[in-house]
Amino acid sequence: MKCLKLSLLLLIVSSFAYAQKWEPGKTYTDDEKWTEFIVGDLPLIISVPHGGSINLPDVPLRNCKGAVTVTDSRTIELAKEIEKAFLAKYNARPYIIISNISRKNVDQNRDLEEGTCGNKAMEKPWNQFHDYIDTAIVLATKKFGKAIYIDLHGHGHTKQRLELGYLLKAEELRNLDAKNSKQATKSSVANLITGDKNLDLEQLLIGPNAFGTLISKEGFDAVPSKQDVAPLEEDKYFNGGYNTVRYTSSKYPNVFGWQIESNYKGVRDAAGRPAFAKAFVNVMGNYFKAFLKKSF
Repeated sequence: MKCLKLSLLLLIVSSFAYAQKWEPGKTYTDDEKWTEFIVGDLPLIISVPHGGSINLPDVPLRNCKGAVTVTDSRTIELAKEIEKAFLAKYNARPYIIISNISRKNVDQNRDLEEGTCGNKAMEKPWNQFHDYIDTAIVLATKKFGKAIYIDLHGHGHTKQRLELGYLLKAEELRNLDAKNSKQATKSSVANLITGDKNLDLEQLLIGPNAFGTLISKEGFDAVPSKQDVAPLEEDKYFNGGYNTVRYTSSKYPNVFGWQIESNYKGVRDAAGRPAFAKAFVNVMGNYFKAFLKKSF
């Protein structure tokens, strides 16, 4: 039933996306400006679910079981710095979807029930955020064939490095096997591997052209990468959440990607954002060539 509902939703969103003219570079919002959609012209979609700071006084704080309400500070600013860097180098930008509402009111990286903690009033912004992502996917895949999806977060762990979430647990990364079809199918790059038999999981996570490897060469430590294959047993590590699971699933066969949990110092702070954004753009330019066969 859930699969049927998702398929129907995608059909509706596709029809809507084709019917409306979406202008690259323009920002669309809901009436309350709780959610922003910056229309891009690159095969890259970036969502920012936890950077919002708007607290809604008439909406109860989320307190259902498992609710997390911590803000990923400066992730919105980081996404917009990345947009600025893309424009400077390519005169083009990724699609960017931003939630401006505090995570205390709605969590855009959880399913509807947990994300709203059952509060009907928060279903509208939850749906708006995800409708915009679906629209971005329709537009990007129609134009480029395939699209990369990145869910951008911030962590407060001791080790100052990027944690790249491919939906594999730390233990699985420590025992990564390029021939393990279960690991590949479970991962957030499964759709890319399915479409290109010359690729395997090891190449995409820790190979010379893996995102983690390339960004580490730019001076920003990342795990997994060729330089840092897997978290140690004592390390904290985020491997990806609801958004990454949803938008890189078989229901979106032309999409693959990963979650980025960014460290604060040197990446999200004021001094680090421009340098990281420039490095990110350099890496993604190489990544487009290597895995999408696109140059900009």
